[in-house]
Amino acid sequence: MSDPLDGSDFRSDLTTAPIFDDALYFSEALNFPQGQNEDDVDTQLALSARDSGIDDPYRHLCPDLYHPSTMSTLTLSSEQRSSMSIHSRETQSTGTMSYPSRASRTSGDFRNVDYASPMRKPPMTRNSLSHDSYDAVMERYRPAQHRHSGSAASGTNSLFRSASVAAAANGPAKPSPRKHKRASGIFAMFRRDSSSCPSRSHHGHHSKPQTPKLECGHALSRYAVRVHIEEALGADGHTAPSCCGKPLPRVVLEAVLSKDEVDIVSSSTVSLRSPGLSSLQDSGYSEDGISSIDIPTAMLPQSTRSDVSSMAPAIPSKELTPEEEERLRTAIAGASFKQLQAQQMDQLRRVSAFEMHQRKALSAYYHWTQKQAAAQLEASKTQKTKQHAVELERLDEFQIAAEHDLRKAHAQEAQNVATALKYMTAFCSGNNPANPDVAHKVTDEDRKKLARQYATQEKLPAKHESAINVLRARQEKDAKTKLLKQQAELHQLDTDFEREKRTFDLQYLKDLNRLDSMIEARRRRLMHRWALSFEIWRREWENQDGNTLVGQLPKADWPDRRETDNVLEQTSPLAIYLQLKS
Repeated sequence: MSDPLDGSDFRSDLTTAPIFDDALYFSEALNFPQGQNEDDVDTQLALSARDSGIDDPYRHLCPDLYHPSTMSTLTLSSEQRSSMSIHSRETQSTGTMSYPSRASRTSGDFRNVDYASPMRKPPMTRNSLSHDSYDAVMERYRPAQHRHSGSAASGTNSLFRSASVAAAANGPAKPSPRKHKRASGIFAMFRRDSSSCPSRSHHGHHSKPQTPKLECGHALSRYAVRVHIEEALGADGHTAPSCCGKPLPRVVLEAVLSKDEVDIVSSSTVSLRSPGLSSLQDSGYSEDGISSIDIPTAMLPQSTRSDVSSMAPAIPSKELTPEEEERLRTAIAGASFKQLQAQQMDQLRRVSAFEMHQRKALSAYYHWTQKQAAAQLEASKTQKTKQHAVELERLDEFQIAAEHDLRKAHAQEAQNVATALKYMTAFCSGNNPANPDVAHKVTDEDRKKLARQYATQEKLPAKHESAINVLRARQEKDAKTKLLKQQAELHQLDTDFEREKRTFDLQYLKDLNRLDSMIEARRRRLMHRWALSFEIWRREWENQDGNTLVGQLPKADWPDRRETDNVLEQTSPLAIYLQLKS
């Protein structure tokens, strides 16, 4: 059987497309059946999660969509919030439910499926709603205990009116002196807006204030209140939300939070392990493990966000009791958890090995292409050198023939001059070789012609030698020009090769960066899927045991490259790239 590497068609048809092929990743790394993709697996897993009692499985499959910029309200009860999350936005025209898409994660085909359908998939999400407009739309779907007004008739405006009355009753407003100069009034406005508050809510976002004026003179919008809360939760020590160093009043916080949440965030030291957050599931696999305010994710410092997105994204919210610790140890020591963990590690090893083979294949491909380009350069140089030698040989033959023709012409000219001189000499001596019987008279003009003919004959050798020298000089110049042209052609081959090599290097860096981004996205999606799988296991265990399983489940780390199996099956499309090195 012939080696496919020896065929010219193989060299011309080989590309990097198989390295980035999703179908190859599905079949070799994930062991999916033919025709199945990650969207299908996510849909099946989401259905299993709902059967296990998880109302919002896409919180684990699409955690990136649960960011403060896409959340409807700031609440701490994720069970009540699941009915108003971005997965359950209802349009006023059709009344159909819509799930957020995975367009930011993969480039697959997404289809809208009805929520009641067993094969539902997450459709596209709408990102055009702002915080305020989305709050207004979602106010209709909140449970009664999450509405911020005292009654359905009073609404939020009554809260603001009562807050204004309360603020006015607390202390008299200080009369401000009248400004007589317009310029000073304008500058005072800028000073009042900026004030001494370092919060970013006063810089870059200017919306209509919706809260009573504070003691510092600011009137905050819903967005500004959220920013203050986020800054307070993300600051060292987790201080209470404040503006210009003064804590925000309860009436202001209740514009975006419930009363229970206000009690939590208004305390002097807010901790992620506070009893108010003890209801959060410790492992992060439960939909109860992340509140609608996204305290464990979006409002944590940047250094801890990567841990939140891992297989067990949530930080334990409280110290476990001895009974809970014993229950957790017993659960993770069971055969079902061990089997699920073994399946996860096996898949992580396969994916890690596939990623390593992808990188090797990409490196081997570009190494092979550069070797092919270098071999092509040497072949072109060899061919050009032979061609140049033939051209120089032909030029030399042409020059020799030209000199031979010139010398032949010189000999003919010398013979003609000698013959003419012979007849002119005989004529001037009185003899007429052509007609001896006819007498003739020799004139001075005839003698002058004879003298000129003698002079011509004497100068003829020097004239011929000069013509030969001119011919040789011109031929030498032509030969040098030819050599310079040939050297320029060889130098151009080197220049083209260096340019092509730089193009290869640049394309390799682009493809390597593309591969790294693809691997990162695939890993993130895979870990999200395993997070939901472990949460399903948790719910099934709780249903069987009848107790709540609290605590963080053991995390699975990606295997080290040295621990990854380096064996690649010869039937794999990536094997042909690794054969290029040999």
